[in-house]
Amino acid sequence: MEVVYLGRSGRRQKPSPLREGNVIELLDNNWDDYGRKTLFETTARIDGREVDLGSIKLLIEGVGTTMTRLSELRKGGWDGVFPIPGVNYISVPAEIEFYAQIISLLGEERATNVARALRDASFLVRIDRDQAAAALAASEDFRVSLQRERGAVKAYLDGWQLFANGKVTVASTRFRFTDAMGEESILALNFQSEGPLPHDINVLIGPNGVGKSQLLRQMVRAWLGTRGPEPAPAFEEPPNISQLVVVSYSPLEAFPVDTMEAVIADRDVYRYFGFRGRSAAPPEDEDYDEFSFDKPPPPPIFDTRFPRIQAAGSLVDALGDDQRYGSISDWPGKLRTMYEVLLTALDFDYLAVAVRSDGTGDGSLAPAGLTTIRIGDILYLPIRHADVANADVGAIRAALLADEGVSFIKNGVKLRLSSGQSLFSYVVINVLGAIRRNSLIVVDEPELFLHPTLEIQFIDMLKGILASLTSKALMATHSEVVVRETPRDCVHVFQRTDDGIRIDTPPFQTFAGDIQRISSYVFGDRTAAKPYEAWIREQLSQYPSADALLAALGTDVNEELVIRIRAVAAGRA
Repeated sequence: MEVVYLGRSGRRQKPSPLREGNVIELLDNNWDDYGRKTLFETTARIDGREVDLGSIKLLIEGVGTTMTRLSELRKGGWDGVFPIPGVNYISVPAEIEFYAQIISLLGEERATNVARALRDASFLVRIDRDQAAAALAASEDFRVSLQRERGAVKAYLDGWQLFANGKVTVASTRFRFTDAMGEESILALNFQSEGPLPHDINVLIGPNGVGKSQLLRQMVRAWLGTRGPEPAPAFEEPPNISQLVVVSYSPLEAFPVDTMEAVIADRDVYRYFGFRGRSAAPPEDEDYDEFSFDKPPPPPIFDTRFPRIQAAGSLVDALGDDQRYGSISDWPGKLRTMYEVLLTALDFDYLAVAVRSDGTGDGSLAPAGLTTIRIGDILYLPIRHADVANADVGAIRAALLADEGVSFIKNGVKLRLSSGQSLFSYVVINVLGAIRRNSLIVVDEPELFLHPTLEIQFIDMLKGILASLTSKALMATHSEVVVRETPRDCVHVFQRTDDGIRIDTPPFQTFAGDIQRISSYVFGDRTAAKPYEAWIREQLSQYPSADALLAALGTDVNEELVIRIRAVAAGRA
């Protein structure tokens, strides 16, 4: 596969590759990273089809503006074909999927040739052990420019694994934070195990007031680099995650709603889904830079419309990701997964979003390549995995009426969902729309919006999504049902003691464990008074014996109540 630089611009509009055959062409961008200009858009054709590989940054030793040096080399006789002769340079793609797509479409050998032609820093440093590349990767220019975005950091840390073993997984990590008593604590997240038990979800559980949600907010702060009133929290080592996604439908939560106040450059590395958002968006200007924006962003507001607005956008995002990454061999198919999960809880034919009419009156959204249906006064566009190849995602976004949310259509009729069903569907759609490979999904108190049956379906859904995209989850909860689905070394029990906040793992196996035993350990309900026990004592004071009370109750007892009545009567409880 040929990699070329021909001096063309890709800043305003990305053209098709100028060369024929399998080719990646680097396009000028002129993006400034604190005086360093290393960014290139790419346009690519593989096996006759144009492929969106994303952007890449290329650093030449001793050079601040890469495109200027490349233009000089072309004027000096270089034909623009990589590798560049006689030049020490390295590159990092904006996201790890850059090489995942090439490997899936062309195979590892030809993808390796591309990595060497572009002198991919991760490949050269960790596989080829190239000393010149390692020296350049240790430079200040590399850190400030090529490692400015979280996606590029992930690509450098783990990109080599695509060539070594074909799979990148999220590693266990340790997080330093300030607990509810103001003391420094460490949380050890266990995402890997030598045994067969699933380690994709870690759980924070404990009574109210022990700082579970506080810890999650600090983790978001550390990821985004934002400041706060407490000492700065931090991961002990950079976590090898590509993105952090927060789901919280508590009316009292206070997570950041976006990256507008964060000290990071790439906005997609953090996604928030909940009842809060901005009342207005920043200017839609290609030259807009959130670091130099001279007006503060509008403050977050609470609005019950945000979840459905977010879901409509996330459904279209899932369609776009399936279209872009569908060529990757193990891509799970976001829309297909979404339908499989939602159909376990709801009976419907397809999902749809409301769109503006194109004015033809014939029920079509021609630019999108799909057919709409009208229900009442609203035009709906079905979004199905069978339509991925034909959809014009840009046209759908332009026509989208996000305030209408996502609709479930059955036999041509829009279904009415309960509040629990709606929130369950929002979580499924939003998580699948946002998630990348190697994401960390943070869920705060899912039991606030899910009844027990949906809670189990939610955990099952989450495990499936995490496995398909090699991602992990961290959940703060009061639910023993969630703990029962989690191995003991992934359960972090917060307890307030005379010596401060303690974080322990249960002394028994919680996976597939007994709900009552979990509850007794976590919440200490063995010592808490139970109303039904007071009732038993009162009744026994009126009956001569346990047998007399049981006879009076007749068939209105279960085995646990019989045991408890006899135990109280015998003085054992």
